[in-house]
Amino acid sequence: MPSLWGSGWARWMCSRRTTAADTTERVGITNVTVIAGDGGEGYPAAAPYDRAIFTAGAYDLPRAFNDQLKDDGLLMAVIKLEGGGDSLFVLRKTKNHFESVDSMPCAFVQLRGKYQIEGLEPTALEALPEWPELQNQEVSKTRFWWGGKGQESLVWRTMGIRFFLGISEPRFRAFKTEKTAERPQEEHYFGLWDQDRQSLVLAKDDLIIAYGNAAARVRLLEKIRQWVDLGMPTAASFELHVHPSDSLVAVREHQWTVKRNESQFLWSLETQS
Repeated sequence: MPSLWGSGWARWMCSRRTTAADTTERVGITNVTVIAGDGGEGYPAAAPYDRAIFTAGAYDLPRAFNDQLKDDGLLMAVIKLEGGGDSLFVLRKTKNHFESVDSMPCAFVQLRGKYQIEGLEPTALEALPEWPELQNQEVSKTRFWWGGKGQESLVWRTMGIRFFLGISEPRFRAFKTEKTAERPQEEHYFGLWDQDRQSLVLAKDDLIIAYGNAAARVRLLEKIRQWVDLGMPTAASFELHVHPSDSLVAVREHQWTVKRNESQFLWSLETQS
C-alpha cells in the first residue's frame, strides 16, 4: 500500500479506508488524505509526486509509479526476488526509468490485488508432476556446505546464490516443505529443473542431490563457480534500473534482465576494482 507525497502534504492509498482514517484521526495527523483503492494504481488525480513509498513486496513495479513520479523523484520499494529474499531499494526517477540509489536486505509480504504475481513463491516439490518418478532416480548425493551447517539458517546463507540464479538461470526453482504436526516449521531449499533433459538437482540442507541424470547438477555447479568468480554478490551488490516493460533495453556483460508484466528490471554488477 503506497504512500505518495506532493509538496508539503501526503496521501495514503489503502484497501481499508475506515481503519486508516480512524488511526490518523486518533493520533492527530491532519496533513494526510486517506484514499481507498488498489495502491498499485497510485493516485493520478494529484500526480506528479516528489516521493513515494511502496510498503509491500512486489515482483513487478506497477507502471503507475513511473508515470506519476516527477523527474528526479524518489521511490522506496521492496523488490521481491524469485525463490525467496527481498531487497529494499531507494530508486530515483531519471527520464523514463528508475535508477537505484541505495539498497539493503529485508523481508516483506507480497502485495495483493491486481499487481500480485502468482507462481514465484517457493512451492512444494510434490507439485512437480515428474516428482513421483524422479524421486526413485537418485543419481548422486554429495556434501555441500553453504557457509554453515543445518536447515535453520540455510535461507539466509544462500540469499546471494538464490538471487543470482533467479536473475540468470531460467531453470531455477525454489521449494519448501509444508508445516505439519510432526514438522511445525517450513523448510526451504532450491535447485534447477531441466525439463527437456528430465534432470533435477536440489540444494537441500548440506547436500546437493541429483535425480534423473547429472545435467542439472553440472549446470548448478557451473553457476556457483560463475557467482564465486563475480565475488559472491547479493542483490544489494547490484545496481538496479527499472524500465517500463515495453522499453528496449540493451544488455551488456555482467548485466541481467528480468521482465515482468509492467516493468523490466536491469541488474548490473560492477566488476572492476
